[in-house]
Amino acid sequence: MYKTKPHQDCHMPGEETPLNALVLNASLKHQPDISNTEELAALVLEHMKPRNVHGEIIRLADKRIPVGLGFRESDDDEWPGIVAKIKAAHIVLFATPVWWGGRSSLIQRVIERLDALDEEYIAEGRSALYNKVAGIVITGSEDGALSTMGTIMMVLTWMGFTLPPECGAYWVGEVGQPVSEDRQKRLKNDATKHMAANLARNLVFYARLLRQHPLEPKKA
Repeated sequence: MYKTKPHQDCHMPGEETPLNALVLNASLKHQPDISNTEELAALVLEHMKPRNVHGEIIRLADKRIPVGLGFRESDDDEWPGIVAKIKAAHIVLFATPVWWGGRSSLIQRVIERLDALDEEYIAEGRSALYNKVAGIVITGSEDGALSTMGTIMMVLTWMGFTLPPECGAYWVGEVGQPVSEDRQKRLKNDATKHMAANLARNLVFYARLLRQHPLEPKKA
């Protein structure tokens, strides 16, 4: 059970250096429909903005991302362009709703397509995802946030991302209640607001540490 943690600011190393944050929103809703997952991720970005961080959100439901494990699966595959943005980012937020107790099919698709980068890591001995911090944002109408977060964390750490403390923020509604009421309940939830603030602070802090002290494996 999550217990609300207070939010306190901290000194940031290298605050004058701009950082890039990228949100991969795996909501199954298309633009212009409101996405609870995107709104919570946007709140995290809002907390980062005063810390010299530029944020961007990609709604995956509106992108062409074919099934596969390769870097490019078709001529109209938009995944390579997304990978370029991931590589340019210092902070990557993986944002997903909970569907039937687990992550959405789109965040699973991202994990599967990231396998090409994992193969590079195996071949070259260095992950393209080293020195990037990752966070997780989850929303849903019922339970499943913590288990979903845990399975995504496992994938990200093995692929080379750095996971700071308190690297997630979530909100889930009560069982059996109208889904249409979820948004208003989420917006009023103080625990989720504190999670978003602490998530933003910790992601930026560790991203700045890694900028100053990157992990650089020696070549064999």
